[in-house]
Amino acid sequence: MKNVLLLFVFMMSMCLTCKAASASDVRTLVVYYTYSGVTETLAQDIADQCGGTLLQVVDHGNYPRPESQTTYNYANNERSQIDAGNWPEINTSVENFDGWDAIIICTPLWNGKMANPMLTFLHNHADKLNHKQVALAVTSWSSGISQVVTDAHNTLPNSSFIGNPLHIDYNHRSQMKEMAAEWLTILDFDLPNANKMRVIVGGKTFPATLADNNTADEFMALLPLTIDMTELNGNEKYHYMDYNFTVDASVPDMIHAGDIMLYGRNCLVLFYKTFATTYSYTRIGAIDDPTGLAEALGTEPATVRFELAADVLGDVNGDGEATIGDVSALIDCLLGEGSSLEISVADVNHDGEVTIGDVSALIDMLLS
Repeated sequence: MKNVLLLFVFMMSMCLTCKAASASDVRTLVVYYTYSGVTETLAQDIADQCGGTLLQVVDHGNYPRPESQTTYNYANNERSQIDAGNWPEINTSVENFDGWDAIIICTPLWNGKMANPMLTFLHNHADKLNHKQVALAVTSWSSGISQVVTDAHNTLPNSSFIGNPLHIDYNHRSQMKEMAAEWLTILDFDLPNANKMRVIVGGKTFPATLADNNTADEFMALLPLTIDMTELNGNEKYHYMDYNFTVDASVPDMIHAGDIMLYGRNCLVLFYKTFATTYSYTRIGAIDDPTGLAEALGTEPATVRFELAADVLGDVNGDGEATIGDVSALIDCLLGEGSSLEISVADVNHDGEVTIGDVSALIDMLLS
């Protein structure tokens, strides 16, 4: 018990800093709603500077135009309906956000709160934005944006908000582009682990890392992939693909258990034993820890699934699910005894850093 207490005291004094990236380093979706056109200009500036994709939230078309007191009264009455659980219709829907690593929300402020169409969009897509990295940019005349920030956090309780919101009021509209550029440079998004995948066989999941070459890129584009692989030589499984890959073959001298190779231009090979070779292969990747791979594959033909490693909150050890084993892995990492952490999975309490608080949050999540 004493050792456990000492462990927690030690971890309380620690804070792990994870690798971060700017908005231009990740796949960014810039979602905006505009009424007068100001927010559209801001969103365009942001998208242009970070290479992001623009998505406009289109309202129901019933707001009085041009802007007047009638508009404000209409919006206020509609917000009262929202607070009562009656959401207005919008004409924008997204099936999923899998193609983006970060979402930048650009919205005007209405009567001190988030504009109703954007609030509705976030409400409608809250589940799909779980654990996504989100940044917020707000335009207003002169009002403060604290309630807009509250609206965003309340509507997306399971998203990871990055950095301080950008606020463009009337007096700073002429400086919009410069302010957006400066803001983008200080947004610290987590770099996605784009070269990670999972190999699933016999009910067991093996985290794997893709090589940095054209062949691996082409293979990744085919995922997810489930194939029947043929046994050969008591050390490998192979499958002829219906695709001719770009190749850069060489003799690796030594094959290692877990190696994922391409023989010729279309023969995918998964090795489950280590041995010397004189054959030429193009490397696709390798299983991170091949322990148990031979047993899972067996000596007969096997069905194997290759898939990209989607982030699973709390999956610190990278096995595709959050379990009690991840608590131990997280503690090891905080003590400096484990591998590096991915903040998107280890920041369980969504406070932007990985600390002892995430251990407690992970335990609470598993118990619930």
